[in-house]
Amino acid sequence: MIKTSIKFLIIVIIFLQISCGKKTPVSPTSVDSWVKYTTKDGLISNEVLSLCFDQNGVLWIGTEYGVSTFDGQNWNSYRVNDGLIYHQVHHVYVDRSNTKWFSTPLGVSNLRNNTWVNYTTANGLVDNYVNAVIVDKSFVVWFATPNGVSKYSNNTFTTIQKQGEISLVNNKVKSIAIDQDNNKWFGTEFGLSKYDGENWTTHLSSLSLNDYIFTIFIDSQNKIWIGTLGGASVFNGTSWVTYNQDIGLIFNEVHAIAEDIEGNMWFGTLFGVTKFDGSTFTNYNRDNGLVENYVTSIAVDANDNIWFGTRGGGISKLVKKDNLTN
Repeated sequence: MIKTSIKFLIIVIIFLQISCGKKTPVSPTSVDSWVKYTTKDGLISNEVLSLCFDQNGVLWIGTEYGVSTFDGQNWNSYRVNDGLIYHQVHHVYVDRSNTKWFSTPLGVSNLRNNTWVNYTTANGLVDNYVNAVIVDKSFVVWFATPNGVSKYSNNTFTTIQKQGEISLVNNKVKSIAIDQDNNKWFGTEFGLSKYDGENWTTHLSSLSLNDYIFTIFIDSQNKIWIGTLGGASVFNGTSWVTYNQDIGLIFNEVHAIAEDIEGNMWFGTLFGVTKFDGSTFTNYNRDNGLVENYVTSIAVDANDNIWFGTRGGGISKLVKKDNLTN
């Protein structure tokens, strides 16, 4: 009888330890409101791949079939006939000069003052398939490709590829970000590389799923967030912390990360969105307002509304309760 009681007590203790270690997601608040935008409203395609606001608050939308813009009232669209190099735009970036950059499988287009400029391997790109573009403080342009990185400065392209151990960790580069110290971060299918202008640093996880990096995001505290096959991980300068389904994330494959004005982190996955306020996870999917579960991109507007680009469903906008009375 005593042995049975001891065994039962041990089981209870183990259960409590496991339960205390998990963060149970909470239900979304019903006071927030959802708005959806599709081709019926003026969007060029419901297959949305990228979202980015420009300096005037206009939303630029990369899709499978061209680019749309939305200023809150009016829609506009750009296609190949307008100057876009290819219709499939899987990354949109707006630099400090308000120039728009569009990454496609057949090269890169930029748009400035109604003038289009296209870049391909014929101009010096290492590969026409460009996953992402970013421009640093010196207006040097960096291109992420499956064949390494292209750097464009003073009208000259330079190729950066894996060479030995102290270099880019892998040539299959899917994302780029620049932190507040002007360090460049390159997310690849086999790890993360940091380049400070002179030296390379490689970050590898003990789990290979966490080394397949879809996206990189630098938050307001200069922390490095990566979205991977194994969840969302954050680097504070000394150590990494990973958030996954075991502790509240809606799904492990994270394709998009953003931070709202209040400091909440948002993670877009194949099966919905998770908001993380530093201690509590809140999950959203089609059952509670999201137009489609597969979220490819997230953007935050000046009013702290959250915009989600989805595969097949168009765009969902989460209007926070404070904005409903404005």
